[in-house]
Amino acid sequence: MHRTLSSLPGLARGVDACWEHQGAAGNHRILPDGCMDFLFDLTTGASRVIGAMSKAKVVALPDGAHVFGVRFRPGAAFRYLDEPAAGFLDGAPELSLFRGGAFAALGPRLSEAKDVVERRAIALSALSEPGARRRGADARVEHAIGLFESSRGRASLRAVAAEVGVGERQLERLFAAHVGHGPKLFARVVRLQHAVGLASRARFRQAELAAAAGYADEPHLLRDFRDLAGVTPRALAGERDVGVVQVEPASAP
Repeated sequence: MHRTLSSLPGLARGVDACWEHQGAAGNHRILPDGCMDFLFDLTTGASRVIGAMSKAKVVALPDGAHVFGVRFRPGAAFRYLDEPAAGFLDGAPELSLFRGGAFAALGPRLSEAKDVVERRAIALSALSEPGARRRGADARVEHAIGLFESSRGRASLRAVAAEVGVGERQLERLFAAHVGHGPKLFARVVRLQHAVGLASRARFRQAELAAAAGYADEPHLLRDFRDLAGVTPRALAGERDVGVVQVEPASAP
């Protein structure tokens, strides 16, 4: 069972959603989405920072796994951490190592909560407390992320840097610090997510999917899927368990 809930207005700006997964053993392919998560294992009590991903991972969950996560918007988790997001790329270090146990200590409270709705309230309340954030948002990064997302990953680095008002190298440094990887990879990830979303809603031939999602041609689509998702679109469509962190659109009860 997997459930994803949207954030709550006025709480923990930058949180995209809270999610919970509980179920039988299985392998789950996690696709990159530009986000970072705080992950709480409600069975073992462990808590981790899940860094942005440069490519998909296949995660084997044990039988009876029960995890709760806070998924941040791209670039937003950096506001709550002591170190640049690039240091977490493709990693999953213990959360207590970076916030002195402040958020890691939420584990017992989250485990005792009655359901994911109550867990969301606890997590968002903690993230909204005075002093929870280490720094404010960077308007340049937020604007650049919005440009890449609104263009479905088609905007060029040069065009986005010019629109934001910074040099290309400076934008790359800003993305490394806030998002965890560079803007070019972020654009590819956004386009991949768009293609996966299109393919989930309708049947496409691969050449048609490439055109609809903004790829130059079918070989371009296949290269990006193999690099970022680890499989072709056809193979991905055939997998039963795709995603734990980013498995479905968030909904508010």
